[in-house]
Amino acid sequence: MSEYTTLGLDLDGCITEAPDFFSDWTHSWPGKVIVITYRRDRAKAIADLDERNIRYDEVVLVDRMDAKAAVIAEHGVTLYVDDQPEMLKNVPAGVNVMLFRNEGNFDFADQRWMLSHDTGKLVC
Repeated sequence: MSEYTTLGLDLDGCITEAPDFFSDWTHSWPGKVIVITYRRDRAKAIADLDERNIRYDEVVLVDRMDAKAAVIAEHGVTLYVDDQPEMLKNVPAGVNVMLFRNEGNFDFADQRWMLSHDTGKLVC
């Protein structure tokens, strides 16, 4: 077991939005890198990662919203990045999460995050 933390990354909406950033980050990350993606085609996912020069130790495909949280727990991911709050909802409390902003989750004209009632709570 590595003494370093395991980094978990989403492919679509994260790596695809900033491939140079994620390439640099994965190549400098001292621990394991696991890509967890909501896709059906493993070969295409791997080809997309290789095309973007992403270093990874494992690629895990999921077919349900709550499946990413289970993979994160199972693989000991300690830092996870995704662009969909729905995917982050059931991640264990001890895991640090980062929400990657893009046009699918942030209204740039209105300058507000787009959340559902299931993933957001107003605190004003």
